[in-house]
Amino acid sequence: MPKRSIGSEDSEDDELRASSSGPCRDSPLAKKQRYIEFEPIRICSIGSVKEIDNCVLRAQHYKLCEKFRLKEKIRLDLEKRIEGFERRQIQDDAVMCIINRYWNRLDEEMQLLLQRLDGGATTVQIDAEMKDEAASSSQHDNGHFLSVLAQWSCEEMDEKLKQRVEFSQRSLAKLVQAVSRIGEQNGRIITILQVENSTVSPGTADEVRTAVEGGLVKRVSSASLNIDTELRKQTRSLLEENNRLQKLLTEFQSKNHRLGIKTTSYDDKVTMMALRVDSLTTEIEDLRYRLHKSMQREEKLDCRLAEYIKKQDALQISTTTARSEAGEPQLNGTGEELASLSKSKLEELQQDLEIQTELASNRLAELQEMTERNKSLSADVENCKMKLKYISSDDVKNSTEYKCLQTAFNSLFEDSKLQRKEDEELKQQIVQSKQTFEEQINSIKNDNLIALDRLQQTVIELDNDLNTARREYENVCVDYEVNTASREQAMPINEQMNALMNSLNTQNTQLKQEVARLKRKCTEMGVQIQMCQKELDGERRVNNENYLIIKLEDEITPGSATEGGGHNAEMDGPSPILDGIDVKKEEPPDTTSQNGQNSDQHRNAIAFSPPPPTDLAEAQKLIQRLRLERDRYRDKLRSLARADLKEKRKSWNEEQRRRLKHLEDQCERLRRELQSAKQEEDGLMQEMESTGQAFEELQEQHQKLVEQLREKDDVNLKLMSERIRSTQAQKKMRDERELLDQSVQSLENQLAAKLLHCQRLEEKERVLTENRMTIELELRIRDQNNETLRKKAMEFSQLATDLRLRLDRQDIQFTELRESVMKKASSYEANANKIKRLEEEKSSLKRKLERAKRMEKYENVDELLQEENRILKESLTCPSCKVNRKNAILDKCRHVFCFECIRLRYDNRRRKCPKCNAAFGANDFHRIYLE
Repeated sequence: MPKRSIGSEDSEDDELRASSSGPCRDSPLAKKQRYIEFEPIRICSIGSVKEIDNCVLRAQHYKLCEKFRLKEKIRLDLEKRIEGFERRQIQDDAVMCIINRYWNRLDEEMQLLLQRLDGGATTVQIDAEMKDEAASSSQHDNGHFLSVLAQWSCEEMDEKLKQRVEFSQRSLAKLVQAVSRIGEQNGRIITILQVENSTVSPGTADEVRTAVEGGLVKRVSSASLNIDTELRKQTRSLLEENNRLQKLLTEFQSKNHRLGIKTTSYDDKVTMMALRVDSLTTEIEDLRYRLHKSMQREEKLDCRLAEYIKKQDALQISTTTARSEAGEPQLNGTGEELASLSKSKLEELQQDLEIQTELASNRLAELQEMTERNKSLSADVENCKMKLKYISSDDVKNSTEYKCLQTAFNSLFEDSKLQRKEDEELKQQIVQSKQTFEEQINSIKNDNLIALDRLQQTVIELDNDLNTARREYENVCVDYEVNTASREQAMPINEQMNALMNSLNTQNTQLKQEVARLKRKCTEMGVQIQMCQKELDGERRVNNENYLIIKLEDEITPGSATEGGGHNAEMDGPSPILDGIDVKKEEPPDTTSQNGQNSDQHRNAIAFSPPPPTDLAEAQKLIQRLRLERDRYRDKLRSLARADLKEKRKSWNEEQRRRLKHLEDQCERLRRELQSAKQEEDGLMQEMESTGQAFEELQEQHQKLVEQLREKDDVNLKLMSERIRSTQAQKKMRDERELLDQSVQSLENQLAAKLLHCQRLEEKERVLTENRMTIELELRIRDQNNETLRKKAMEFSQLATDLRLRLDRQDIQFTELRESVMKKASSYEANANKIKRLEEEKSSLKRKLERAKRMEKYENVDELLQEENRILKESLTCPSCKVNRKNAILDKCRHVFCFECIRLRYDNRRRKCPKCNAAFGANDFHRIYLE
C-alpha cells in the first residue's frame, strides 16, 4: 500500500481530519516517516484509543464503499433483468387473457347455439355438465383470470384445463349432432315434399306406419290433393322464411360476438390497468418513504457537516495560537478536549433522540387508544341509533292498534259497498244464467241430431272400406300362393347350381396344385442345367491347363483293381517324381472322373431308366445313388491314374474332346426337354384360364339366379306388407266403429249430466236468495259497529296528539343532555392529555436531572461517557447469559435475549421465557439487528 500524507486525505474523512490533523502535522514522527520504506503491512502510529477507533472506522468505511459499489452494479443488472422479465410477463399475461377470453366466448356461443337448435331438450344436460364450469366462471367473475391462475398449482391447472377442454369437446360434439339432426329433418321434409301427390312409397316402413296411423287410403279424393298442395306451398314458404331468419340471426350473432370480444378485451385492459395502478401506488408509497428518509438523512448530514466545519476552523485557530504561545503538548490537550466536547454533544443528541423516540412511542400508544375508544364510541352511537329506530313495545302496541282500527273501519265500509254491488250483480247473473241454460239445451239437442247423422254416414263408409279391403286381401292371397309355387320349382335348380359350383371349385384347386408342382419341376430342371454348365466350364478349364482325363469302362473286375493297386505300389517305390506329379494333379482327375461319372450315369439313366420321375423325393434318391457311384469310381480312377499316367498321356486329349462333345450333346438334350416342359406348362396355363373363364361365367349365372330370388323375395315381402296393411285397416275400422259407439253413449250421458246440472243451478239460485237476505241483516249490524268504531277512533286520535307532544319534549331534553355530555367528555380528554404531557415532561426532566447528577459526580467527561457506555452495554447484553448481545426477540411477550440462549432453551425443552415464563414454540422467535 502506498503511504498517504495526513494532509492529503479524502473529503469523506472530515471528522478524522478535525480530530487528528492538529497534533500530527509538525511532529518529529511525521518527519521520520518520510524517509522510511514501507512494507506490505504497516502498523500506524497510535497516540490514543480514539486514533485506533478512527483508523478502524476509516478502513471499515473504505470496505463498505467497495461493497456498496459492487452491490450497486449487481442491483443495476438485476433491475435490467427484472424489467425484461416484467415485459415478458406482461406479454404472457396478455396472451393468456386473449386465449381465455376467446375460449369463454366460444363456450358461450356453443351453448347459445345448442339452446337455439335443441330448444329445451339438452339444456338440462348442459346444466348438469357445466357445474364445474359455472364454479370456475364465478371465480373468474369474482377475481381476474390471472389472479385465479396464481392461486392454482401446476397439477390443479392441468386438471382444470383438461376438464375445460373435455367440456368444449363435448359441447362441440353435441352441436355437430344437433346440426346433423336438423339437416336430416330438413332432408326428410324436402323428400316428403318432392314425392308425387298420387303415389306413396311402398318400401319404407316409416311411411307404412304413418299411412296406417293416419288411416290413409290409396285412392285420395281431389279435395285432399288440393289441401296437400296448399300445405306444401306453405311449408316451402315457411322454410324459405326460416332460412332467411337464420341468416339474419347468424349476422346478428357475429356482430354480437365482435362486440362481446371488444368488451371482454376492454375489461381485461381495465383489470390490467387496475393491477398496474395498484403496483404503481405501492411503488409511489415506497419512493415517498425513501425520499422522506433521504431528506431526514440529508438534514442530519448537513448539520454534522456544519458542526465539523466550525470545529475545524476552531482547531486551526487553536493550533496557530498554540504554536506561537506554548508548544506541542498543549496542542494535544486542546485536541483531546475538543474531541471530548464533540463526543459529548453527539451523546447529548443521541439522548435527545432517545427521548423523542420514547415520546413518539407514547404518542403512538395514545393514538391507538384514541382509535380504539373512537371505534367503541361509534359502535355505541350505532346501537343508540338502532334503538331510536325501533321504539319500545308499549309505543309499538299503541301505534299498531290505532292503525289496525283505521284499516278495519275502512275495510268494513268498503266491504259493505261491495256487498251491495254484488247483490245487484247476482240478481242479473241469475236472469242471464236461465237464458243461457235454455239456449245450451237447444244447442245440445241439435248437436245430438247432427252427430247421429254423421255416425250413420261413417258406418256406411266403413262397411264399404271393409268390402274393398277383403277383395284386396283375397287378391294378395292368390298372388302369394303363385309365388310360393314358383319358388318351390326354382329350389332344385338352385341346388344343382350349387353342386356344380362346388365341383368346379374343387377342379380349379386341383389344377392350381398341378401348376405349382410343374413350376417346381421347371425350377429344379433349371438348377440341374446350371450345374451341368458349371461342370462343363470346369472341364474346359481343365483342358486349358493340360490335365489328363482317363476314360473308365463300365465294368471293372476286382482283380484288375487289385493289380492296379499293386502296380501303383511298385511305381511309388522307385519313382519319387511320379509321387510329386500325383500330389499336384490330384484334384483335376477328381473333377474329370466326377464329370465322366455324371455323364455315364446320365447316359445309363436315359438308356435304361423309364421316363423322368414325377416326384421330388424320387429325384433326390436318384441323385444320392449317383453320388455314391461317383465316389466309388473316383477311388478307382485314382488307383488307375497313377499306374497308367505315362502310357495314356497321348490318348488323353482325344478322349477328353470326345467326352466334352458327349456332355455338350447331353446339355442340348436337356435344354430341349426344358423347352418341352415349358410348352406343357403354357398349355396347362391356357387350360386353367379357360376353366377360370367358365367358372366366372357360372358365377355370373349364379348371381343372376340369386338376384332373381331376391326380387321374388321382395315381391313376397311387398305382398305380405299389403296383407298386413289390410289386416291393420280392418282392425282400425273395427276400433273406429267401437269408438263411435262409445261417443254416442258419452253424448247421451252428457245430456243427462247437463239436465242434472240445470236442476242443481236452480237449487243454487234458491240458496243465493236466502244468503242475500242474511247478508242484508249482517250489513245493518256492521253499520251499527262502524258508528261505535268512529267514536273510538276520535278518542285514539286525541291520545296520539298528546303522545306526540310528549315525544317532542323528550327529544329536546335528550339533545340538551347529549350536548352537556359531549362538553364534559371533551374537557375530560383535554385534562387527560395535559396529565400525560406533564408526566412525559416529568420523566424527561428526571433523566436530565440524573444526567446532571452524574456530571457532578464524575469530574471528567470521559468517565461519565464510560459509565453511560457501560449502562448501554448492560442494556444491550442478554439478561439470561450476560455475555452475548441481544439479537433475538420472542413474539409473544416481546422480551429480547441472545439467539444462543433461546436456541439452547428450545433444544433442552425449557421452552419458556426467562423473565415472564411465557411458553414459546419454534416459530415464536426470530433474529433482530440493533443499530
